[in-house]
Amino acid sequence: MKVSGIFWLLVLTIFVFPVYGQIIPDTVHIEEVEVLAKRKIEEAGLKITRPDSFQRASVLTADLSELISGYTPVFIKSYGRGSAATASFRGTAATHTQIYWNGMSLNSPMRGLADLSLIPVFFTDGVYLLHGGSSMTKGSGALGGSIHLENTPDWNTSFGLEGLAETGSFNSRKTFLKLALGGKNTQSSTRFFYETSENNFPFFNSGVIPNITDTLQNAGYNKTGILQEFYIRHFNENVSTLRLWYQYGNRDLPQLMSYQGSEREEYQKDGQFRAQYDWKRYTDGVNYHFFSGINTTRLDYFRATPAFEFVNEDSESKETGFLNHLRIFRQFDEKTYATVSFDANYFRVKAFDNITAGSFNESRLETSLMVNMHMNPSDRLALFILLRSETYDEKTVPFIPSAGFEWQLVKRLPLIIRANAARNYHKPTLNDLYWIPGGNPELLAEDGYTGDVSFSADFQGRTIGFSNELTGFISRIENWIAWQPAASGAYYWEAGNIRNVSSKGLEYQFTAKIKSGSFLFQSGGNYSYTRTSNLQAVHSADESRGKQLIYIPKHKGGVYGSINWQNFAFKFDLNGVGKRYTKSSNQESEFEQVLNPYFLGKFTAEKQIAWNEFLTGLKLTVDNVFDQKYHSILWRPMPGRFYSLTLALKYNHEK
Repeated sequence: MKVSGIFWLLVLTIFVFPVYGQIIPDTVHIEEVEVLAKRKIEEAGLKITRPDSFQRASVLTADLSELISGYTPVFIKSYGRGSAATASFRGTAATHTQIYWNGMSLNSPMRGLADLSLIPVFFTDGVYLLHGGSSMTKGSGALGGSIHLENTPDWNTSFGLEGLAETGSFNSRKTFLKLALGGKNTQSSTRFFYETSENNFPFFNSGVIPNITDTLQNAGYNKTGILQEFYIRHFNENVSTLRLWYQYGNRDLPQLMSYQGSEREEYQKDGQFRAQYDWKRYTDGVNYHFFSGINTTRLDYFRATPAFEFVNEDSESKETGFLNHLRIFRQFDEKTYATVSFDANYFRVKAFDNITAGSFNESRLETSLMVNMHMNPSDRLALFILLRSETYDEKTVPFIPSAGFEWQLVKRLPLIIRANAARNYHKPTLNDLYWIPGGNPELLAEDGYTGDVSFSADFQGRTIGFSNELTGFISRIENWIAWQPAASGAYYWEAGNIRNVSSKGLEYQFTAKIKSGSFLFQSGGNYSYTRTSNLQAVHSADESRGKQLIYIPKHKGGVYGSINWQNFAFKFDLNGVGKRYTKSSNQESEFEQVLNPYFLGKFTAEKQIAWNEFLTGLKLTVDNVFDQKYHSILWRPMPGRFYSLTLALKYNHEK
């Protein structure tokens, strides 16, 4: 089956499913299709992807990368089970994706990215994505898009307990616990998780000659974390929140498939502590939101060759960020609104290499001011104009604009067109500027221009529902920062503004449900086509001009279907990724320069039993059903078919 088959399958779905809405027009009520009336005015004109509770629940014991990879058009670049995973929106780099936790950035000021494999879905109550220029409403730097994690209280719960225990292949174990306590005006939520795996799966090693069946070694990992939240609802319409999140991970790093040297020891340890005080005030016509937080990370990396008693690398880094945000939302009348926000962030980074004694100790102060005008001229039309100004490293970016609109084409039908265009920019990371050797203090910020247009329809009846959205996008990023071999011929690589990159493509998503008696059928899917290329040749021999960027697939998609009957549920997911190049010239003459397309199937069967306020569940999951041999990263093996069994217990007592 070819990767392009996903595209035609989803295109066919666009034309097939809306027929259900036309067969039973009497079940489509006016109040259910007035989309603009239900949508927040701040979200009008924005391209938003919001995985629903059903999708989130299906990967509750997984990390954030699995949720995004399976149920959004965003491509996830993963180094394997338990290893680093990053997101690529619309062909951009991992550093062009911003991750926010309740409005607070989790991106490393040193490396410019966040590792999604370290964020458990269980620690979130909601996740949504802003694509392209839509991300400007929350901050700058997300040239591709941004991912937002939300935690919210359940004011109706007086006592809640939730536990999940999972065992699986490769001696994998997971434990998740959540305890909720409170009343009408106070709530406490405590979440804990622990995960461990030997991760010693068998694989076919095509990186050596002759090819052999091998077993992954030195790939075990363990992760643990705790999240504590306190909520107080004051009588004067104020809500105060304190959140504390500590997490630690220890990962062994396996050698490449093609490596045949002496056995080596390699590992990485990650520790994070985050704290946030959040305050919200709601009044007639004016809402206030303020938070102040700290985000600290320590990373230790070690690599040695025990046979020769030789330590190759031994480095450590410490990052600390102090983040502050104030937002004021004002309603002037029924048709005019405004948002003003101010951010002030301070970062300190210390990095030290114990082998070479190379180090740097740098800081950065950032401030940002945003004004966003929202207008609602009619019940069917809403639009916004946004202006942002930022300062960093004694530099000022005075004018970063964005604008968009949302229009319901026909009054009695939920057919929506939305569009936005924006300028954006991304600061060089502190590694790009100061890493020794190779950092370049003269780097320019990456400048981005992006626009997209979306068409969506949302038909909801009593027994049938269907929603879908098709988006076309185009963007250009100038002064793209990349690391390449030093021009002097030295042994190290150095950072430079060496590319202008163009990206264009399509994104499509749909969800559908049919209820018949005691049966509930649900389906959904996504597809993205991304054509991204370098427009600027560095020199006459540079073969990257006009070629697809490495590790960015042109085609990526997925589809799922589920059947619920009484207390039983069966679900099947199919996700596919197209061909990816590992050389900027897109060379295909050598087999190792191309990563072939692959399809991954996932089957789950679940049984639930409800008794009074107790709910128990047992779920069997089979991953990589077709036992596909594939690679996400060159010379990094991925597991074949594997299994997991999950036991769940939930108790919830409401007031």
